[in-house]
Amino acid sequence: MEFPLSITANINSHEGNFSRELELRSALTFIVGPNGSGKTHLLKGLKESFSGFTEKKVRFLSAGRLGPLEQYRSNYDQFDRSNESDNARHGNKNEREYRHKIENINGDLHTLSARPDILIKVRERLQKLFKRNIDVDWDAGSLKISFSRLGATNTYYSSGREASGLLHLVGILSALYDDEVGVLLIDEPEVSLHPQLQAFLLKEIQRAAGIPNDDDYKKLIIMATHSTEMLKISNSNSLLNFIFCNDLKENPIQIAQNAGELNNKKVKGLIARLGQEHKLALFSKTPLLVEGPSDVIICNALSDKLYLNLEAAGSQILPINGKEAMPETVKLLRLMGKNPTVLVDADAFADGLNLVNAYFNNTEIKEKANELASKQGNADILSWAKQVYDDFCNAVTNNWNEISEQAQSHPYFSLSDDVDKKDDIDKKNKRSALCTLFVSENLAKEWTNIKNRLDVLFSIFQECGLFILKKGAIESYYSTAQFESDDKVDKSVAESENIDSLPSDKIDSLREEYKDVIDCLMYASNSEKIDESRAIRDELLSFITPIHARYSEGETSFNKPSTIFSYGINNRDELEISMSSKVLDVKGFPIILRKNDNVTTVVNSALGLK
Repeated sequence: MEFPLSITANINSHEGNFSRELELRSALTFIVGPNGSGKTHLLKGLKESFSGFTEKKVRFLSAGRLGPLEQYRSNYDQFDRSNESDNARHGNKNEREYRHKIENINGDLHTLSARPDILIKVRERLQKLFKRNIDVDWDAGSLKISFSRLGATNTYYSSGREASGLLHLVGILSALYDDEVGVLLIDEPEVSLHPQLQAFLLKEIQRAAGIPNDDDYKKLIIMATHSTEMLKISNSNSLLNFIFCNDLKENPIQIAQNAGELNNKKVKGLIARLGQEHKLALFSKTPLLVEGPSDVIICNALSDKLYLNLEAAGSQILPINGKEAMPETVKLLRLMGKNPTVLVDADAFADGLNLVNAYFNNTEIKEKANELASKQGNADILSWAKQVYDDFCNAVTNNWNEISEQAQSHPYFSLSDDVDKKDDIDKKNKRSALCTLFVSENLAKEWTNIKNRLDVLFSIFQECGLFILKKGAIESYYSTAQFESDDKVDKSVAESENIDSLPSDKIDSLREEYKDVIDCLMYASNSEKIDESRAIRDELLSFITPIHARYSEGETSFNKPSTIFSYGINNRDELEISMSSKVLDVKGFPIILRKNDNVTTVVNSALGLK
């Protein structure tokens, strides 16, 4: 057996039956993607795909592998089963011979019964690392698993009373050490495991991963996971072992082995220092790239305040720590099948077009941008961007005196103090001039023309997912210039607290101040706003319309119950509807209806709907 292995997953799903062609580049493969993206279907589709590669068993472990225990641990109907935990059993002796086909923990516990050597290996780790002992026994033909705590009373208790995380660990370890298994397919190995247990399990998985042979328990391991703790990324080539799923109906994505982006020094550096937030981006469909921690803090504060649900929409904020690595990071994420959104300081445009060229170096994005550019009378986005940029640079060189006073007083001018060499004075001027265009009204004719062209160009950038902070850096948007600390992160934390404490009547001003950032967050979230007022309207109209009709005819008693609404005739002879539910977050109640009112109009007005 040699890598890469070309295999076919035959998928049977609610979307129909189809196949997916995959390539395994090593003995350990990770499948990642959001919920509902087809990871489990893909994993199950591989169960019959290895007959030509190994004569050993193929074992699939379900994410719900503790399911059989719940009949002893949970009240699944109205009866109390708190005493059933002591009676937990894991199948009968007849199941031993086909234990590798059992997809829940019972199959692995039968392995511990059938293979005393594997039991010893698992027990040793339980004793030394977790201070537990495990006992395997048969009771009236049924498999009984018991545990005890070392150093305590040593009294054994049923598996029905053991912690779920430890049970998951025992089951997976049993499968890992089983030398009769040549391929192990694990769905969500992290279930119920503490992060430290996940880290331990990943190390055991790495030790077990290898080409199957007759001399040890090495096996091919493919696992679908949602956990950053279960990902092993030591260098850029580690990404070749990932399969990215976005949707069951779409082909999964694998980075090509000859992808040049993996050899880029900046990308290698980024991958070498991957933190948790960076790994989380591997699970998202539309990662939002920002320059640094201050941007992350402010974006999260705005997202929370405005209830934008970035993560639920498949986005994840990813700090790149500077714009220099941004172009290659965009390329890398696209190799994974992701659609990155980018939010950068103004200098990412003022200093040159490297990021713009990289961002639009994608057929789908470029075609969209070219179509938008053509509506403005331009051939394509990149040539137009270069023309506008060149004209802007010429204006900075030839017409600096017309804008210098305003530019030098702009906060971004002082934020650009890192450019003090003679050759960089022009760069500093371009940065501050660009930002001044978007905050000043009284501009010379030449600069007004440049501003209008930049406005149109940037609006097309935004429609394609590239957002430039027109005021400069994120600090230029802060509501106050007074901070107790000069540290950028401390300032961003203080500003995030200001955002969080804003009263509801100040939200419109917040939207105006942070418009560039919020527009980016809205684009990245790409989901409709959760609006329970709109969701409840039809229910309210269907309930209150017949009552209002009878009220209009003079009736005062209606006898129409509801668990959501209450109603009655008030002392002004008006029909008054109140909200009874303590769960729904809807404003506008009580709603007052008079006999000649249009019910739909009044309800829409009260709920703030058009």
